[in-house]
This record gives sequence, C-alpha cells and structure tokens, in this order.
Amino acid sequence: MKKPKTLFAVDLDKTMFEPVGTYEKDGDLAKFISDNTFWNNLWTRALPTKDTCNHFYNLGTAFVVIVTSREKKWWLPLLLWIKGVKYHKLIQREKGNTTSTEDLKYFQLHLLIDSYAGIFRGVNKIFIDDFKPNRDKAELLGFTVYDADKLNGF
Repeated sequence: MKKPKTLFAVDLDKTMFEPVGTYEKDGDLAKFISDNTFWNNLWTRALPTKDTCNHFYNLGTAFVVIVTSREKKWWLPLLLWIKGVKYHKLIQREKGNTTSTEDLKYFQLHLLIDSYAGIFRGVNKIFIDDFKPNRDKAELLGFTVYDADKLNGF
C-alpha cells in the first residue's frame, strides 16, 4: 500500500446516513437490533457527510475507513455499494462484543493504525462522528475530529 496523505475515518449512523430505527433517541438496543435489517437500511436517507467520504476517496491520496459500532452484518458492504459509498475498509463490531461505543471505536482506530505498520504515522488523520465521547477518544489517537451533526446541518 502506498502511504496516503490522509487517513479519513467516518461513522455511519447519524453521520453518513439517517439512523435506522429509533436507537439514537430512545437507546433501546433490543429494538435497534430488530430494526437493523437490510430492508430498513435500504430506505435511510444519505446525509451530506456521505459526499465528503466519497470526495476523500476520489482524491486518491486518502485512505477511507468506515468505523461503525453496529454488530457485523454480511450485507452491510452490499448496502454501502448500493448506496454509492466509496471506501477502502469497513470496521464493524464483532458479534457478542459489548464494549462501550467510545472504547470500541478507540480500540478499532488504534488497531487500524497499528496494523498498517507505520503507514498512518505522520499522516493527517480526520475522524467524523455525531457522538462526542467517540470524537474525544479519537483525539487521543491524534485525529482531528469533526462533529457530524454540525457538518450535516443539525
């Protein structure tokens, strides 16, 4: 892999797409699990940050990663392809992992940086998420963070 100029990491729900179901409002995880189907996700509306993600991918100098707390689903890469999202790597929560969202994303991003043996050291790191604790943890890893709600006009 050629060393990119930018590591661009972005969340999925309420960042690139409207959240599926009502989890963002009521925190009901059991309901989210039942709402999180391929069919329901197919109808979620794209938000402006989706275009930002594709812009960074099209630059050709950025490595684009989607980092989600959603539990791994086989159909998510297919859904992203249908919705026209361009990325290099998708990181999802492993089945059965109950780590808090902010600790999970910290671990996922830390592992990503470490697994590419120095490729991301010294590059511009950007992270976009709607949840402040997630952004705070990403800052600890040297990311410049942006609030998805502000970027999306909420």
